[in-house]
Amino acid sequence: MTTLSSSSEGGDSLDEFKPLSDEIRLQLLGPLLDTVPGFIAVFQLADLRLAYLNKSALKRLNPENVLNIFHLTLPEITGLSSLQKLQSEILPHARVLGRWVGECELRDGWGSEFKTEVIFATQNCGHKDYLCMYARESSNPKNVEETHFTDRHLLHALMANAPDSIYFKDAASRFLRVSHALAKKFGLEDPSKAIGKTDFDIFTAEHASAAYATEQNIIRTGIGVLDQEEMETWEEGRITWCSSSKLPLLGADGKIIGTFGISRDITAKKTADHSRRELEVQLQLAQKLESIGRLAAGVAHEINTPTQFITDNVRFLKDAFAKIESVLVKYRAMQAVAMDPSACVAARATVDALAKEIELDYLSSEIPRCLEQSMEGLNRVARIVLSLKEFAHPNSPELTPVDLNRIIETSLVVSRHEWKYVAEVITDLAPDLPPVPCVADEFNQVILNLVINAAHAIGDALKIRGGNLGKIFVRTRREPPWIVVEIEDTGTGIPDEARDHVFEPFFTTKSVGKGTGQGLAIVHTVVVKHHHGTIDLSTVPGQGTKFTLRLPEQRIAPLSPDPSVRS
Repeated sequence: MTTLSSSSEGGDSLDEFKPLSDEIRLQLLGPLLDTVPGFIAVFQLADLRLAYLNKSALKRLNPENVLNIFHLTLPEITGLSSLQKLQSEILPHARVLGRWVGECELRDGWGSEFKTEVIFATQNCGHKDYLCMYARESSNPKNVEETHFTDRHLLHALMANAPDSIYFKDAASRFLRVSHALAKKFGLEDPSKAIGKTDFDIFTAEHASAAYATEQNIIRTGIGVLDQEEMETWEEGRITWCSSSKLPLLGADGKIIGTFGISRDITAKKTADHSRRELEVQLQLAQKLESIGRLAAGVAHEINTPTQFITDNVRFLKDAFAKIESVLVKYRAMQAVAMDPSACVAARATVDALAKEIELDYLSSEIPRCLEQSMEGLNRVARIVLSLKEFAHPNSPELTPVDLNRIIETSLVVSRHEWKYVAEVITDLAPDLPPVPCVADEFNQVILNLVINAAHAIGDALKIRGGNLGKIFVRTRREPPWIVVEIEDTGTGIPDEARDHVFEPFFTTKSVGKGTGQGLAIVHTVVVKHHHGTIDLSTVPGQGTKFTLRLPEQRIAPLSPDPSVRS
C-alpha cells in the first residue's frame, strides 16, 4: 500500500509503507464490521474452521452461548440441504476462481435453517489462506407480524418451552438439536452441548445400541414408531420410562437425512401403574382368601358326607370279615375230617348253620356294593381335594395356554356347597375348545365369583317366589377370534338403577356382611385389563341375569415394529 507524504526536504514524494499487520487491521476494521447487519465470517481454508465472526453473525449462530463457538466448522454452520452444494460447487469455485456468489442455507443457533444470499471469497493473509463469507437473508418479512412469527422463532419457542423431550438427529444418529427439557434431562445446562453427541455418550451401551438400531431402521424404511413405551437405562444406573415417537427427518429434496422424535417421561405413571397392579393383586388375593374362607365350611361338609359313609362301610366290612372268618374256621375244620364221612356230615351241618346265622348270602352281595360305594366316596373326596388344590395354588402370573373347561369344572366343584341347595347347575362345555391364553389362578376366581353370585341371586329369588331349585347355566363356545363363556341364572336379576355400577369397586346390592363389593370389580379387571377381553351383562329384574365373557384366542402382541428390538 502507498500513500502521499512530505519529505525531509519539504517536497512532496511517494513513500512506500509496510502493510498493516493482521492484528492492526482487525483492530481498525473490527468495530466497523460489527456495525454491519449482515453475516460476516472468516474460516481457515485448510480445515474450514471458524476464525472470525462479526457481532451480527455471532448472535445469529449461537444466541444462548456466545463463548463456545469457535470450534465450529463451515459444514456445521451450513444447512443440511446445502451441504452437497458446499462440497461440489461452492468450495471448488472459491478455491479455483477465488469467489462464489449465490444462495444457500445456513443453520442458526436454534438449529433452524434460513436461506441466504452469500458471497464467498478466498484471501491469503499471513501465509495462510482464508475463506471469507458475507451473507444476508434472501427474503425479508412482508410486515412486522411476520418478523415475530418466522419458523425460526416459532421453533425456538417450542424447543425452549415444551415440557416434552424433542430432538433432531442426523443420519449417523448424532444430535443436531435438543429441546431445553431434554438437555435438562441429560444434565446439560446448555442444549448446544448436546450437538454432535449420541445416545452412547449418555445411556448404557445396551439401550444406546437398541435406539440406534431403531433409528437406522426408520432411515432405511421411512417408517416411524408412535407412542412406544421405552425403558431408558442410564450410565449411572438410573432407570426411567418414556413414551416415545420417532419419525424420519426429510431434507429439502424429500430424501431422509436423519430422524426426529418427541418423548414424554412416564416414569411416575409406570411407578403408579406398578403400585396399582400390586394393589389389585392384593385385593384379588384378599377376595380369594375371603372366598376360600367362606367355602371352607362347605368344602368340609362336602368332604364329610362321603367320609362318613366310607367310615360306615369300612366298619361294616370289618364286621362282615369277622363273620366270614368264623365260617372259614369251621370250613377248615370240615376239611380236616373230610376222610371220615360221619364227621364230615356233622361238620358240614355246622358250617351250613353258621352260614345261615351270619347271612352269608347277604354278605356276598352286599360287600361288592359296599366296596364300590366306598371307592366312589374316595374318588369324590379326591376330586374335591384336587379342585381345592387347583383353586388355591398360585399359578404363573403370565398368560399361558390353559384348559378353560377344566377351570370351570374345578370352580363348580369347589363352590358346590354354595349352589347345591338352591340350584341345579347345567353345563354345556364345548369339547373342541382350544387352549386359551389365560392366568388360570385369576380366571378360577372369575368363575367362582360369578357362580356364587348366581347361587345367591337364586337363593334370594326362592325366598321371594318359592318353588323348587333354580338353574345355573354354564356354557363355553368358540366364536373366532373369541372364546365365549356364559354364566346365566334364574335369580332375582339386577335392578335398573344398579346395572351401571355393578363393576365398580366396593359397590354391592347385598346386605351388610354378605359382600365386599369387590367380586364383580375383580371380574371386570381380570377379563378386560389382564386378558384383553370383554364382558357383557344382560338382566331382567325378577327373572335372572346372564354374564357373557369373551377372551381372545391368541395372545395380544405388543405394539412394536420389531418385538426383538427395544428402542
